[in-house]
Amino acid sequence: MGLWGILWFLIFLGKSWGQEQTYVISAPKVFRVGASENVVIQVYGYTEAFDATISIKSYPDKKIHYSSGYVSLSSENKFQNSAVLTIQPKQVSGGQNPVSYVYLEVVSKHFSKSKKVPITYDNGFLFIHTDKPVYTPHQSVKVRVYSLNDDLKPAKREAVLTFIDPEGSEVDIVEENDYTGIISFPDFKIPPNPKYGMWTIRAKYKEDFSTTGTTYFEIKEYVLPHFSVSIEPESNFIGYKDFKNFEITIKARYFYNKVVSEADVYIFFGIKEDLKDDQKEMMQKAMQNTLLTNGIARVTFDSETAVKELSYNGLEDLNNKYLYIAVNVIEATGGFSEEAEIPGIKYVLSPYKLNLVATPLFLKPGIPYSIKVQVKDSLDQLVGGVPVTLNAQTFDENQEATDLEPRKSVTRVTDGVASFVVNLPSGVTVLEFNVQTDDPDLPEGNQANEVYRAIAYSSLSQSYLYIDWTENHKALLVGEHLNIIVTPRSPYIEKITHYNYLILSKGKIVHFGTREKLADASYQSINIPVTQNMVPSARLLVYYIVTGEQTAELVSDSVWLNVEEKCGNQLQVNLSPGADTYSPGQTMSLNMATELNSWVALAAVDSAVYGVKGGAKRPMERVFQVLEKSDLGCGAGGGHNNADVFHLAGLTFLTNANADSSHESDEPCKEILRPRRTLQEKIQEAAAKYKHRVTKKCCYDGAHRNDDESCEQRVARVTIGPICIRAFNECCIIANQFRANHSHKNMQLGRLHIKTLLPVSKPEIRSYFPESWLWEVHYVPTRNQLQFTLPDSLTTWEIQGVGISNSGICVADTLKAKVLKDVFLEMNIPYSVVRGEQVQLKGTVYNYRTSGMQVSSLTPLPRLECSGTLMVTSAIT
Repeated sequence: MGLWGILWFLIFLGKSWGQEQTYVISAPKVFRVGASENVVIQVYGYTEAFDATISIKSYPDKKIHYSSGYVSLSSENKFQNSAVLTIQPKQVSGGQNPVSYVYLEVVSKHFSKSKKVPITYDNGFLFIHTDKPVYTPHQSVKVRVYSLNDDLKPAKREAVLTFIDPEGSEVDIVEENDYTGIISFPDFKIPPNPKYGMWTIRAKYKEDFSTTGTTYFEIKEYVLPHFSVSIEPESNFIGYKDFKNFEITIKARYFYNKVVSEADVYIFFGIKEDLKDDQKEMMQKAMQNTLLTNGIARVTFDSETAVKELSYNGLEDLNNKYLYIAVNVIEATGGFSEEAEIPGIKYVLSPYKLNLVATPLFLKPGIPYSIKVQVKDSLDQLVGGVPVTLNAQTFDENQEATDLEPRKSVTRVTDGVASFVVNLPSGVTVLEFNVQTDDPDLPEGNQANEVYRAIAYSSLSQSYLYIDWTENHKALLVGEHLNIIVTPRSPYIEKITHYNYLILSKGKIVHFGTREKLADASYQSINIPVTQNMVPSARLLVYYIVTGEQTAELVSDSVWLNVEEKCGNQLQVNLSPGADTYSPGQTMSLNMATELNSWVALAAVDSAVYGVKGGAKRPMERVFQVLEKSDLGCGAGGGHNNADVFHLAGLTFLTNANADSSHESDEPCKEILRPRRTLQEKIQEAAAKYKHRVTKKCCYDGAHRNDDESCEQRVARVTIGPICIRAFNECCIIANQFRANHSHKNMQLGRLHIKTLLPVSKPEIRSYFPESWLWEVHYVPTRNQLQFTLPDSLTTWEIQGVGISNSGICVADTLKAKVLKDVFLEMNIPYSVVRGEQVQLKGTVYNYRTSGMQVSSLTPLPRLECSGTLMVTSAIT
């Protein structure tokens, strides 16, 4: 060969080896001060073990070592390892100019690399809990704070609460230490002559961290309503189809869960320009009067006729305006009156809105592209059963367009999503597609329409990777296994040796691994366990290194994972004895059970309070929504190149494998990922566990709404068999819990009422009517039992339990304790009286027995010091 030939061979071989010896170091793209950050290192092309040092140093001088870790890389760990690094708050928070950036540096005998990384002082989570959402000026606000660090363990940091009035003035500031993760603060006494409206409570840590939490409560003069009134329109919008015949259902129910048997109903209508504005034009001639029977009344509204009173000629004139509905229900039995309203039902020419969900606008040439379109109505409610058409065209590198065959789909009832799959040619660079509803009841010009543009992943070697999730975007459960299929495309596919993966959740790398590529396999299945630290969502990133033309390239793809909301410590609370109805003053036991030692905070609220301030009550959802905000990623997955895939997954990285991460941007993320789960979806999931058609039907039958009977009462009439009984009961419980957590009641106020129970056998004096109680915190090693006595109110109590442990926070399913007597007297007492005023106190005897009975009224006169004449008239009708 000769000397020059040998020399050139050695140079080439050295270059080849140098290129094949590659590394990828992955870390969160933002470091949180005080948090344990996992940094993962993976190397290729090495045969001998070696060590590496991973450090966080000061920027820009690298003089201060904030944290370091040492890792060993060998064939035993497949040359993959990680170090956990922490920036202590005291290292960076002092001085006039807090540190904003640090260096992430990796040093070994084979390579050295560093990169600037931003840091944040936002560490942990603060959840504020008040005993009620609304207060009178004479009440006090009970408040506590649940404090977790970035690892979802009790933070045990001193916290500060600030109370802010509706005008933004700070009224009170309180500090308390944290010993358990549950910080109990003194009651906030509402000041004299307070400002009415929405008050704010803001929580923060006293030092080191910038984490905050916020909640709101309202101050107003109110009395608890006598019964609840709900208005249920047939749709959230009014369009061509229901412009003349729009059905409205009114329901009335006592808070102890009995329906209002008979009442007069008055319905008033108006037109509003803006939901935020209280101004409205009332249509006096459109007022309707009907009779409510067994808790239900129905009316039909003719917009076409009614709006002529206000000089509107048709739907075109009303487009984007709102129909205001107010209802007054007057109970026939006692004459009590309650009101409800719906601020606005939108008039729309086009009733639908379209958006993509879990659809990355990045495609892989030659690999099928999945598109998911979600349809919502004008109030952002999901709509199923809507036909959707997809029209698309591809562009190659010469910008030549090719039209694809139109595709049609129908949105699912469960999540309002229509799915499409587009087969892409290998030379595609851009896919432009148009999605449009195809509702047969709408004219062409009133269909919803959106246009999107997806670009091809850019690769120097024309190498690609596609993650196919076999049960795409299904909610995963902790304990299950995620099965994905990775499909590579590369001219050098035979040189791919391994697939590596990272899983991120809440801004942290929580799991990583590597899988050897199967020889001659065009795709490969990878199973990954779903763990608790992936709740409520995670991002899976898979990559490989391929070498061609003496050049190594990093090829990557990612996907967003929806993980079912689940508590770490599995707090469960239940009442003993278990019953459908309880008596006032009854002694009860509350049983609490957790998997780990926990502190459990309790609260009980009169459900009538939510009649004063309506709204959905989902504490668990609120908790996981806050946790999900710590996700550093954006979008449904993928990216336009290897660096973009890492960045959109929430990662920064260091590598010598032809990937440039120096042009990362931090634009606000606007992607929609999680379709809202519905009752239908939950029931379908429950029914899917049963294979036989008859058993599935038992599940669906159990899910049907029946407010007059409990699940136990209903299931007692099922006679098909034990499997059907189990399915019926399970789905009945799921449906009832879902409806309880999603109830939206629009109600105004009634008169103050006090219930005095008069059993036939022995008169009883009832005087304890709190709106909230059981505001206590208890230590639960694994189980604990609490004895208490129910108050005297006839209502449904909502009993809440929140557990804090080293496994995180858990909000138990809300218990509902219905308290009722079969015979009782209810007095309607005004909120206040004026001296010298004639006052009429009206009482009603309610008899829920199957037979009639005789009653007598006794009105004892209290000793009063007053001038004038005291006259009392007593009568029973």
